[in-house]
Amino acid sequence: MSRQDSFTRITGSLVLASALLAGCSSSGYYYDRKTDYIDETTHAPLELPDTADKARFRELMPLPPVALKRPLNKDFTTPAPVPMPVTVEDIPPAELIQYAGNDTIAARMWLALADSPAAAWPLLQQEFQKLGWKVLKADPATGRVQFISANSLSGQAVNAVLRQSVRTNFSDLELLDNRGQVRTDNAARTVLNQLKEGLSAPRSAQSVSLLAQNISRNSYMILDEEPGKPPVLKLNADADRTWITLEKLLSHRLDESEQKLLESDVKERTFRLVWVPDQDLSSMPTQILSSFVDYILSETGDLESSFGLSRKAVSVKLAGSNPVQMTVVTEDGQPADTKKALFVLGEIRRLLN
Repeated sequence: MSRQDSFTRITGSLVLASALLAGCSSSGYYYDRKTDYIDETTHAPLELPDTADKARFRELMPLPPVALKRPLNKDFTTPAPVPMPVTVEDIPPAELIQYAGNDTIAARMWLALADSPAAAWPLLQQEFQKLGWKVLKADPATGRVQFISANSLSGQAVNAVLRQSVRTNFSDLELLDNRGQVRTDNAARTVLNQLKEGLSAPRSAQSVSLLAQNISRNSYMILDEEPGKPPVLKLNADADRTWITLEKLLSHRLDESEQKLLESDVKERTFRLVWVPDQDLSSMPTQILSSFVDYILSETGDLESSFGLSRKAVSVKLAGSNPVQMTVVTEDGQPADTKKALFVLGEIRRLLN
């Protein structure tokens, strides 16, 4: 074949390929329909005859109805997403929580795990295997498990339940007696401490139980604000564990002069505290301010008269159970200023998040 014939064949192939590609782009194979709506007109909807089976017909992508729980006022601002927790302290993977109890709250003990129930359930099953404990029953959907530990007397079964913690992405493991009450005896403490030791060890890999996600299905934490009503932080958890967890967090986290837990009253279910936003801090040097704060708070609970700022102590009041409702009140029992209440409840939500 001569060089001219080869050139002619190659040229013809290129022309043919170009024609085919052009044909594809214009014949519908790669037709761009994104601007078709510009020239479209609205048509009347189709009407089905009375004899048609309407159950067989539906809208492909119907728009859901929008119903506001309350009218929006002119000051409404779109709520920002709850920020991820930022802490400077190391959170232990497993921690034994013990509460002595009083006239209002019964004694309580559980193993707090820094994992959601979906992640904590496989870890527990692995730990049972490492310890050589025989699992008799296990239901990841409810978090209930029955096993025989090395410390069980006469092979007696131990009943336990894994619950969604008051804190987001945490879970609590409690041991139960035959009546379903939480155990706080020495044998239960020994079992939980053994699990704590194993669950605190470094982990190479981690799995998740899809069924155990059901444990957290009904968990929620909502900061509700309605016009004309005090802001309310609603938490779907039992009242006792909420009080114990929140008291522990507030007493450990609020240790600064401008953010301080002053008193907790379990009978009234109130926390008396001072919690001042960073942007409202006085221009006075912190080291000078701090030397007077504790004395003034212990005497009057009021920083406003001394520093000219609204630093009055407020109380966070808890009510109800499943859900627990938290509100902020002043020293005389009246609802706190909305801005102050939203700030305090928002910070509590950050603590629990």
